[in-house]
Amino acid sequence: MHKLIDGNKKFIEAFQTEQELYKSLADKGQHPKVLWVGCSDSRVVPEFIVNAKVGDLFVTRNIANIIPPAEADDSCTSSVLEYAVLHLEVKHIVICGHTGCGGITAVVKGTPKDTKIHEWLKHACQSKELTIDSNRNELVLNTIKDNILLQAENLLTFDYVKERFDQGLLHIHKWLYDMNSGKISFFDDINWNPLNR
Repeated sequence: MHKLIDGNKKFIEAFQTEQELYKSLADKGQHPKVLWVGCSDSRVVPEFIVNAKVGDLFVTRNIANIIPPAEADDSCTSSVLEYAVLHLEVKHIVICGHTGCGGITAVVKGTPKDTKIHEWLKHACQSKELTIDSNRNELVLNTIKDNILLQAENLLTFDYVKERFDQGLLHIHKWLYDMNSGKISFFDDINWNPLNR
């Protein structure tokens, strides 16, 4: 806790140098153009990954960067989505998974059925059958990638998202963050490609 308290002191110093930006955000409200759907993993901080400033991103994070489909009636995640799209009118939604995701690793390995995590991970991409020749690390990585694509599909189960997407007013981005290199790759509906070519 001392580290957090000391961290706030350092933040206040930085706050003073960016006072105009913070005052504008406090007085005029937030107007982010991007909703970031990411994982709760403490090693994967959206603002650090893309060097975003305060006010740039509207963020929701949960285990395995999941957006349950509309019929799941998950009020927590869907309320963030609704607010971002209908009230903030974001132009972009980034679904960002990451290598080494513990949530997807749990999907592959299996979770105890009487846990909240098991219930939550029902909304994640389910792993394919393991064969004798399968490489578990490769299976986890492929499932992480498939999960990003599934969550992008889940976004389109919400009528207001689909409507804006079809009108070209909202863009959905499928990103994978590599914790070992810091690099992001994106899916272009055919292949995974480096974000910065």
